[in-house]
Amino acid sequence: MPWLGVEAGKKSKDELRSLMEERGLRVLGFRNVEIKTSRGWIKFDVAEIAGFVEGYARELAASLGVVAMEAGPHLVLGEPSARLWDEAAKVVFPDGSEETVPILTYDGFLDLRVPTENVRGLKGTITIGGKVYDIPLSPDGRVEVYRRGEEHFKKVEKAVSVYGVARIVSREALAALAKVKRGPPKYEVDYETGLVFVYEEGRIRTVSVATFVLELAIKGFVEEAASLFSNAPDRTKEEIRSSVREEYEIYKSIGGLSAIRLRQLAEKIGLKLEEGNNRES
Repeated sequence: MPWLGVEAGKKSKDELRSLMEERGLRVLGFRNVEIKTSRGWIKFDVAEIAGFVEGYARELAASLGVVAMEAGPHLVLGEPSARLWDEAAKVVFPDGSEETVPILTYDGFLDLRVPTENVRGLKGTITIGGKVYDIPLSPDGRVEVYRRGEEHFKKVEKAVSVYGVARIVSREALAALAKVKRGPPKYEVDYETGLVFVYEEGRIRTVSVATFVLELAIKGFVEEAASLFSNAPDRTKEEIRSSVREEYEIYKSIGGLSAIRLRQLAEKIGLKLEEGNNRES
C-alpha cells in the first residue's frame, strides 16, 4: 500500500491528513516506521494512502522544510515476474537530496514479505496453506503451523534457511514448538539386517535404522530415536552416531528445530558435537 509521511513530531496527524487531502489524496490510516538513512535512523509519521504518491515526498520536504518519505508500486526494485524483488522507500531531505532505501523483500517462491535491516516498526508476513501469518511468528502461530502438518512447517524451515531464524521464528517459538507432541509412525525394526519397515499412508517403505533414527529425531520424537539407538547392536550404534554427526553439520548453520533436536539426540546417545557458528543457539 502506498505511504506518504514526514519526520515524526513535525506535524500532528490532523495537520498531515489536511495537507494530504488538500492534494487530493485519501488517507486510510497512520503508522510509525523508522528508516535507516545515510544520516542515521529517522522516525516517520506515515499515512497509508489510497492512490498514487509518486513525487509527493519531494513536494512536502520543499514546502514544509522537513524530511519526508514515500513508498509505493513506483519504488519496486527488481523484476516482479521473477517472483523476487525489493520494495523501497524514497526519503527526501529539505536540502533536496534524496535516498532510495530498500525496506521490504518480497519472495514469491515462499509467499514471504520480509522487512530488511533498514526499517523498524514494519512486520513481515508469510502465507502458509492459504493463511497469512505475521512474522516473526507468534508462539501460537508457530504451533498452529506445526500442527497443520509437516509439509507446512517445512516451508517455515525453508524460510529460516534463506532469511535466518531471527526474522522468521524466535527462540520462544522454537521452545513452544518443541513441546508439541505427535505420535511416531508405526514401524518394525530388524537389527540383524539393519532395516526398518515403516507403515504410513497405506504403504510400506524400507529405510536403514540410522536413517529412521534421524527421521524420528528431526520430526520431534527424540526419546523414540534414543530408544532405538539403545537397543541397537554396537555396529549399528556407530552408524547412527556417524549419521547424526553428518546431519548436524548440515543443519547447524541453518538453525531451527532440526538442529536443536539433533543436538538433543546427540546428548542422549553420548555423541559430542562441534557447535561452530550455530545461529539457533
